[in-house]
Amino acid sequence: MLGESALRPNRKYLVAVAFLAVVCGVTGTITCADATYIPGWFGTWDGTKHDEAHSVVQTSDGGYALAGYTCFYGAGGSDFWLVKTDPAGNMQWSQTYGGAKDEEAYCVIEIVSKKQKTPDAGYVLAGGTGSFGAGGYDFYLVKTDPAGNMQWSQTYGGAGYDEAHSVVQTSDGGYALAGSTGSFGVSGSDFWLVKTDSAGKMQWNKTYGGEKYDEGHSGVQTSDGGYALAGGTSSFGAGGYDFWLVKTDSAGNMQWNKPYGGGPKG
Repeated sequence: MLGESALRPNRKYLVAVAFLAVVCGVTGTITCADATYIPGWFGTWDGTKHDEAHSVVQTSDGGYALAGYTCFYGAGGSDFWLVKTDPAGNMQWSQTYGGAKDEEAYCVIEIVSKKQKTPDAGYVLAGGTGSFGAGGYDFYLVKTDPAGNMQWSQTYGGAGYDEAHSVVQTSDGGYALAGSTGSFGVSGSDFWLVKTDSAGKMQWNKTYGGEKYDEGHSGVQTSDGGYALAGGTSSFGAGGYDFWLVKTDSAGNMQWNKPYGGGPKG
């Protein structure tokens, strides 16, 4: 779909109908976590083109919210697609968000007003956009009401390729997005952490990486108010591409980092 092969090695696009679910679970704060299988049912909803889910949460009513992208519905190219189901996986409604070019959502979280500091319930989706923002592809954050109607959206990025893979609601009611940037940082691609207020206005951002390729995939707010980011690195570690864990303080300043992997450098 997107001309990103130089920035995203080993990325494979499926040509058959597929279902890839990444859980944004609730553990104090809401966050994207590990891949999971939901037993008991399997649902697919698609048009004649390629549609793919990247994230799922169980919603406060016992149903599910899936986020990914659709090439069939929406404004053009590929768009964010949010699908809401009942507990048995039957679609209740769906909404798309995007423009004439390509958008792809990687994470969805549900905002439940009685549990969070934001006054309005709904959903928050994070991913990338080629239709809006400063560069060829930017972080894209979308906030909706409980029926999936967009309330606001924000973009973050520069002239290069920037893509968010994770979003959490932070203890102050704002959001923290984790992903990768080709616009800022040392070189190539670096981890990128963007902190916003409750309306999605950027408060600060930080990059982490080395001279080669580093890609952030998940972030959490930690019990001390800081952040932990996970992804892959070819700048550090034992192998050609290794796990990388970065721990920061509450302002995003790196406190420590650890690579995990094996094998000779490639």
